[in-house]
Amino acid sequence: MNVRLQYGLEFLAGIYFDGTLQMNSYEVNIGLLTKTTDSFSTNIALDRIKAFVHGELANTVFVSHANQERAEMFAMMGINVTTLPEEPVDQIVGMMLYHKFNAIMEGRMIVTQLDIASSLGDNVWYMHDEEDASGPFAGTGWWNEPTVQHDAIELAPVEDNVVKVKPSAWIEYGLLWPEDKVPVANNSVVYGRFNKNEN
Repeated sequence: MNVRLQYGLEFLAGIYFDGTLQMNSYEVNIGLLTKTTDSFSTNIALDRIKAFVHGELANTVFVSHANQERAEMFAMMGINVTTLPEEPVDQIVGMMLYHKFNAIMEGRMIVTQLDIASSLGDNVWYMHDEEDASGPFAGTGWWNEPTVQHDAIELAPVEDNVVKVKPSAWIEYGLLWPEDKVPVANNSVVYGRFNKNEN
């Protein structure tokens, strides 16, 4: 049976808009529909939303692709950056969240509606649902990937003799789907006890 849920969250983030960096407080209400009878997978899907917002987007700076050089500069300074295909107004941030949440839940639940308001947006609510056009998010981009990635910044190439391995963040968060978990091998250490050779 499909169950309809509503979940609300708040987070702080910066926006780089019109040459100015400002902090903003967001409030988001999400309408959800379960698509599995496995309650464990439903809980993981909701926990992925929480982990993405509070672990990845918290204190990020939203920057338009048009300001890619500025985004790269912020990233080099160690600032958490989220790149968007348009200017980071509330409606665009809300559309991004709608698509990213659906991507990271991978069909276990779907977002049917997402409403967003912010302090800089004078607390006007912007609403997006499954019947609305995807606009700039229709094409391929990180917002359609089931990962925690939230930028399109190209990292500097590493030397040929260095291999960089980046594990799935869902493993680090403990939010793999039940069928994706690899059983832990039972490793044991055997101590040998050898008699001295007295010859």
